Amino acid sequence: MKNKYVLIILMSIVSGAFIGISLKDNKVNNNEYISKIKLLRKETKEINKNIKKLEKEKENLEDELDELKDKFADEKSINKIDNLKQRLSYTDIKGKGIVIKIDALSEDVGNIANLIDYNKILVNIVNEIKINGGEFISINDQRLNQYSEIVLAGSHININSVPIVQPYEIKVIGDLKKLNKYIEKDSHYIKSIEDNYPMKVEFKVDENISMKKMNVPNKLDCIKGD
Repeated sequence: MKNKYVLIILMSIVSGAFIGISLKDNKVNNNEYISKIKLLRKETKEINKNIKKLEKEKENLEDELDELKDKFADEKSINKIDNLKQRLSYTDIKGKGIVIKIDALSEDVGNIANLIDYNKILVNIVNEIKINGGEFISINDQRLNQYSEIVLAGSHININSVPIVQPYEIKVIGDLKKLNKYIEKDSHYIKSIEDNYPMKVEFKVDENISMKKMNVPNKLDCIKGD
């Protein structure tokens, strides 16, 4: 009988120990869960903070992109206007090209303005140059554009209503490769001038040609962007 009581007491002690261990494990597990929840909340808060920061950066980048688009559009318009001004001889210009010089064969020939005008020699050369790489042209420092006139006025040639005299120096800025090919191989007309008229023609390549803008008003008073 005594042994029975001892056995019951031992079983109670063992059961109590197991219950204590179980409660302790549950407490440990609860603490782990609480720590994990706190960590998750902290991480979630940090993620939300980063998301807001990224959204703000995205807005700033979109604003910068819009500004760049506007700036690009403005620069494109400005470049277009500047290019038009160059074509109309409103601006000074420098570049590579060729120089063609036409003069009387000798002093005995005298004034060749009548021959130049009657045979449209300058006009023909200018037209040939334009289709052979010439972009900007001047004759005796008078810039040419689509409104320019080359006409005889008395005993001399007028360009842009400005009188010029021989020798006639034609400066051309443009595609140097095409221009050089033109004067070396393709210009039968230039070569025919010396054969048919008492004139001499000289030409050279010049990699540093300067042209001043027109000194007289164009028929376009101003150029405005859209």
